[in-house]
Amino acid sequence: MRPFHLLLFTDDSAAPRRIDFQADDPYQAFQAALNERGCCEVELWDGDRLLVRMSKTEINLWKLHGTPAKAHGPTVNPLPPGANASLPSGAAAA
Repeated sequence: MRPFHLLLFTDDSAAPRRIDFQADDPYQAFQAALNERGCCEVELWDGDRLLVRMSKTEINLWKLHGTPAKAHGPTVNPLPPGANASLPSGAAAA
């Protein structure tokens, strides 16, 4: 298991809420991020590396956003090849 964390951004708070958790790999951590229900914007981090930034649409679908390039390496896509990133919230529960 590896440490990951989520940053949850909401309209009613100036500072994001942080949730630390353990997962086997980035894909399992991404599943945890998809299951988050109480926010509009989420960032998934693997240590100091941003894996994905996404937001929930009004029809409860997640939209993935690009991440800025970092000097310490490329961002890893947490989805397996061929996976659909527009899953309804909670639909990816493991």
